Amino acid sequence: MLMKDIELRLVSELMKNSRRSDRELARTLKISQPTVTRMRTRLEKEGIIKEYTMIPDFSKLGYHLIGITFIKLKKVLKPAEIEKAR
Repeated sequence: MLMKDIELRLVSELMKNSRRSDRELARTLKISQPTVTRMRTRLEKEGIIKEYTMIPDFSKLGYHLIGITFIKLKKVLKPAEIEKAR
């Protein structure tokens, strides 16, 4: 589906803050609130907008995050090669 410019702008605004009301989005996009509501509903039905989510600040909640990456090599490395890769 080829999206119209106004639909792309709506998605962009929702990505910035998905909690904004349709009325506020309409003011920002300079279109009517019913138009925003219709577009948002259609984009949801078509699966372009999949979900709205909240991302907490885990550090403020007392969590410490760590990332681990696993890799699978095609060959076994010699100890010197392992050190060089690190």
